[in-house]
Amino acid sequence: MSIFFHNDPFTPFDRQETPSIDSPGFVPGNRRCIPIPDGLFPTAVDAVRLRIGARPLDVAQWVSAVDDDWVPTIAMKRALIADRPQEVVACMEGAQEACEEVAAGVLASIGASPSMESGIDALVDAALHVADDLCILLPDEQGVPRLMAAVLCSPNRWRLVEKMGGTMSGIHSPVARYEDDVASPVNSVMMRVNTERPLWRTNWGISNHPALFQPETPPATPEMDAGDMWFRVEWQTLRRLPITGGIVFTIRTYVEKLSDFMARDKPLVQDIAELVNKIPEDVAVYKSIAPYREKLFAYFETR
Repeated sequence: MSIFFHNDPFTPFDRQETPSIDSPGFVPGNRRCIPIPDGLFPTAVDAVRLRIGARPLDVAQWVSAVDDDWVPTIAMKRALIADRPQEVVACMEGAQEACEEVAAGVLASIGASPSMESGIDALVDAALHVADDLCILLPDEQGVPRLMAAVLCSPNRWRLVEKMGGTMSGIHSPVARYEDDVASPVNSVMMRVNTERPLWRTNWGISNHPALFQPETPPATPEMDAGDMWFRVEWQTLRRLPITGGIVFTIRTYVEKLSDFMARDKPLVQDIAELVNKIPEDVAVYKSIAPYREKLFAYFETR
C-alpha cells in the first residue's frame, strides 16, 4: 500500500491530498483541524505507567461534543464507507440487535430522528450522524466481552478486520505493557460498567502523519521537523447497553499540529516535554515516538 505524506487529517494516509476551496485550511500551511480540547492531554504521571484513567460520563452523553470538525469528519466517514466498506464496517453474527440498540441511543442523544435501518445498517446510519467511531462488544459464553460490530473510520495503526471477535487483551496485544499495567484494571472496568454509570478516558500519541484514517504505521521520518508532527488524542467512552447487555465503545479522534500546540500555555508544553522524556522505551516505541524522542524534547523545551 502506498503512503502519501500530506497535511490534511481528513484525507486517508494512502491518498493524495486534494483540498477543495471549501475544505478547512485550504490555504497551504493553515491549520486543518480544531485544537484538541483542553483536559484531554496526558499528564507527567502518565510517564510512570500506562493507566486507564476512566472518569464518570453524563449518562445522556453518548458521543463527543459537536464542534467545527464534525462536518469534515462525517464527510470523510461517508467517503470511506462508500468506497472501502470492508475496511471500516464489520458485524458478526448475533450483533444485529445491539447495532440497532446503539443506533437508537446515539441518535436520540443528539436529537436526531430514529434510524429506519436495521442491523449493521442502523449502526452505519448512526455513525454518519456523529464524528465518533462506534464499536460494540458482546459477552461470549464465558461472559468475556468480544468485539462484534463496529464502524471504525479513524483507526490508529490497526485494522478492524484483524480485531473482530477479539477480547480486550487480544485487541490490545501490540500495546506495550498492556498485560503488566492495564489488562487487569481494564477487565475490572469492563465487568463493572453499567447502564447508569458510563465512563470516559483518553489515549494519546505523537505521529508523523495527521490522517485520521491510518490503519498502518507510516515509515519513520527522523528528518522531519518536530513542528510538522502531530499530537493525536482519542476521547473514548464505555457504556453498558440495557437491552442486549453489550458494551458500546466510542472513539473520537483529535489531531493537532505540534507547531500549533506550541502556542499553548507554557506549563502544558513543558509537561508534555517531561512526559516525552520520561516514558519507558517500549512505550515510546509503541506510540511511535522513539525515533523522534530527543528532537521532540528539544523542540518542546524551546517553549
